[in-house]
Amino acid sequence: MVQALQNFLAFSPEQRQRVILRTDAGFGSDANINHVLSEHWQVVTKNKGGRRPQAFARQIVATGWYDLGHERWVAAAVDPVTYVRPTQSLVLCWRAAQAQLKYAVVVCSIQDWLPQEVIAYYDDRGACETEIQADKQGLQLEHRRKKRLAAQEMLVLLTDVAHNLLAWMPRWMFPQGALAQYGPLRLTADVLCLPGRLIFERERLIEVQLNELHPHAAVVADAIPSLLSHFGHP
Repeated sequence: MVQALQNFLAFSPEQRQRVILRTDAGFGSDANINHVLSEHWQVVTKNKGGRRPQAFARQIVATGWYDLGHERWVAAAVDPVTYVRPTQSLVLCWRAAQAQLKYAVVVCSIQDWLPQEVIAYYDDRGACETEIQADKQGLQLEHRRKKRLAAQEMLVLLTDVAHNLLAWMPRWMFPQGALAQYGPLRLTADVLCLPGRLIFERERLIEVQLNELHPHAAVVADAIPSLLSHFGHP
């Protein structure tokens, strides 16, 4: 996957040094980490599990943990794995269901970040997963029903366009009010399904008709001028 990314981007080593690969434990084997580090990428990843996180945690004294809040703690590993480039290896501890403590190892190649900064940056990847799940539900993409590769690639591109439009539309049309809080699922299921007609004259939009019985018709009608002005439509 990383090689395909490099073939596509054709980054120089200097450019790769400014790119951080932020991944979960599925990527974080020692061999994978060494590979991307040797290719000059930066990395923030959860190391693969197994017995290593608990073993590292047992070596940390009680005063070595930094409290992240919400029953989560982080500490520097005492005797971490040595990779081909210098890294930080941090032990993350959190209290799960039934008061059970769980552990993970997070590896970061950025040396001047504080441990809490590393964990905060790693945590941010969760927002990407939330957006992906929202897209699957809102755009009804749980299953891609295209068998040919070209059709799948086109569907991926259309998904990206739809995702961006759904992400930008609240700012363009509903910066305030109840609809500003709607996510992709509610926008597509409750707002964008609003019945209406677009009337064109000489390939130019001249009128938008909406069904006034729809509960969001008035709000959408008030927001349409803002949307059109964003694209330079008088």
